[in-house]
Amino acid sequence: MEELYPGVSRARLPGGLSVLFEPRPDRPLALGVWLRLGSRDDPAEQAGLAHFLEHMLFKGTARRSALQISQAIDGLGGDINAATSKEYTFFHVEVLPQHLETALDVLADLVRRPLLAPEEIEREKGVVLSEIQAAHDMPQERVFELFMEKLWRDDHPLGRPIAGEEETVRALSQTQLRQRFECLRPEALFLTAAGGVAPAELLRVAGEKLGDLEACPAEFHREPPRPNASGLYLEEKETQQVHLCLGLPALARGDERRWALEVLSTVLGGGMSSRLFTRIREQLGLAYAVSSGSSYFQDGGLLLIYLGTEPGKARQAAEVSREELQRLEREPISPEELRLAKQKMTGNMLLGLESSHARMMRLGGSEIYRQHLPLEQVIARLEAVSSEQVQALARQLLGEQPLTLAAVGPAAGLKTLEGLLDA
Repeated sequence: MEELYPGVSRARLPGGLSVLFEPRPDRPLALGVWLRLGSRDDPAEQAGLAHFLEHMLFKGTARRSALQISQAIDGLGGDINAATSKEYTFFHVEVLPQHLETALDVLADLVRRPLLAPEEIEREKGVVLSEIQAAHDMPQERVFELFMEKLWRDDHPLGRPIAGEEETVRALSQTQLRQRFECLRPEALFLTAAGGVAPAELLRVAGEKLGDLEACPAEFHREPPRPNASGLYLEEKETQQVHLCLGLPALARGDERRWALEVLSTVLGGGMSSRLFTRIREQLGLAYAVSSGSSYFQDGGLLLIYLGTEPGKARQAAEVSREELQRLEREPISPEELRLAKQKMTGNMLLGLESSHARMMRLGGSEIYRQHLPLEQVIARLEAVSSEQVQALARQLLGEQPLTLAAVGPAAGLKTLEGLLDA
């Protein structure tokens, strides 16, 4: 057993599976089985495979029907769910601590014995196709998909929707699902647990349920993303508002400058006291929804501003957003802004980690990217960020990478955006 830092440990089962745990007495138990494969690992012709397999693992196993999977956890008063991201997939359960064995048995059942029955595959395609269509019907989601698609060149998998496209999902076969399922092995899988769990009992049960997994024969190689040149991408849709994403490529998960980027993003659009919210919504009344955020991947990332505004105000809102980005280049943020940003981020982090589920998620994300830091160190790195570092980073990012703007909305609003990035 290896202590990663005080309160968090990792052990390895005889078959090679890693188990990470953070015991917290008298708290609910959260368990997660994680797979180091996400949508960016789908071949282009099988886009949506990882997400579809996530769905299919709930559609029956050799021991349980789909209904029995749900009943096994619902009957305990617990929750079971799953999610697929660009770079990983995970299945998670939250129950009372005394139900460890049942909860882990259900999770192990999902990742070890799925039926992947042909009739269920065809039925679930209809569900996923509805999910894809729903995303296209929601402009605030579609604009983000459009932005990601255009940000990365050469049809890079980071630019594809996680759920895939209608034609690729329709073409998925049982054989393709089984080939991907073969990768659910110790090298690609790990288990996380947080909350009311006794380590010895956790390792005993995990050994019984997951201890004899076989080696994974497949290897995956990820091509680093390459950004496109600056571009304006408009998609007409009959909506009441224009939805905009303005941003640029940023930092990979392992880049130490990401602490400065978090401060930058918080000052820019991270909450009701941020520059974008204050100026665009409170002072100018240009938009109801305005925010900024950063995303990190293994070998890349992005900084993004989102706006939802009236068609006649779209250009001014986008211009003000660009001005605020450029302002970060020109002048350092004030000591008070820096203090408030750090205080907000630290508070959000501490409040967010009150639940066992959030702690389990933090363990999983840290293991995916192999970057385990105790909370105290994370806070210390944020506190060490200076105004000069934030300004230097803004200059680096905006000086090296041109802006990309994607917008979805009515033609009248989109027309006002033409030539914006040339101005």
